[in-house]
Amino acid sequence: MSRSLGNPFAKLQVCERQAAQRCAPQLRPRRRHDDLPNRRYQPSQSRPFSSSQPWRASQMGKAIAPSMRKQSQPSLASSRQQQLQQAFRSGNIPNEMGLLPQTFIMPRRKNRPSWFTNFGDRKKMEWTRLRTRITELGSLFVFRFVAVRPRPRLQLLTIPGFARDLHKSMYEHFAAGNLTPMESQICEGMLGSLRSRIAQRNPNTGLKWTLHKYLSRPKLASYRAAIFPEQKGEKNTERNGIIQAVVRIHSLQSLQHIKRVSTRDANQKLVVREVPVDSQGRELEALKEDAIPANAKDAVEYVVIQKVIRKGKESRWMIWGTTEETTMSKIKQDQNKSQQDLLGKSAA
Repeated sequence: MSRSLGNPFAKLQVCERQAAQRCAPQLRPRRRHDDLPNRRYQPSQSRPFSSSQPWRASQMGKAIAPSMRKQSQPSLASSRQQQLQQAFRSGNIPNEMGLLPQTFIMPRRKNRPSWFTNFGDRKKMEWTRLRTRITELGSLFVFRFVAVRPRPRLQLLTIPGFARDLHKSMYEHFAAGNLTPMESQICEGMLGSLRSRIAQRNPNTGLKWTLHKYLSRPKLASYRAAIFPEQKGEKNTERNGIIQAVVRIHSLQSLQHIKRVSTRDANQKLVVREVPVDSQGRELEALKEDAIPANAKDAVEYVVIQKVIRKGKESRWMIWGTTEETTMSKIKQDQNKSQQDLLGKSAA
């Protein structure tokens, strides 16, 4: 098996940066805060729901006196809580809620601790998976048969195929620089990041993303449902909640730099054609239609899709982003946090 492609969004970003350096060498290098974070892309279980840039947040913090900062925190928290309660009552639930807590993604066999050389960690991982799956089944039962009316559709059998199609369509439109057909199927945070990266591309340059084949069938790695806090006087036909699924997609992909060149056809009409180029901007010979380039890589991605329930009505499935496999360090970190919370409650 060839080397893993890793995060395709990060690969796309590297290709865009190389193209920008070739076409505009006189430009100053971009500041690090302008880069798209490696989403779902950092090795964590969730990406933060925040639109503030880190450098601006730090400057704002310096401008506030310590005494005023202490006074403003309760007010901001209270205001945020009131906004959420108002959103729950009105049914205007945002689609950018982050990855649900305690989402567990079982690593592939090669990434799991060995039963023979690391029995303790493997036992802990298997126990965490069993406990998480039981919790998921219980919440799904309540969500499907008790809490919400009319009963929401779980679509367990069709979700993997739908996530696969959504994942492919999003990558193709992003590489082509046109997200308009996908706007209603991408969550706000990710959509804004993709748009900003497209806007940073230099004229007459682009990328071509090709999915050559799937190396295995898409697999449902996690399926969770959550009910938002019940409001006073709220009926089960007016409940709000969210369904979030993680699908593993294993595919063979390739990326190609392209340059748009104006030329004239046989009828002397001006046309624009896309020419493949290498990392230095030199033109390459076009491959045959079904040929697989030498730089094609196999990629394993965990695509997160979600569906929000607003006032008892289901919205459409949307892509939130990608996440990573659950590691032993993450499991131990969560356990330590749970123990600290228990100690804090007992001390109180």
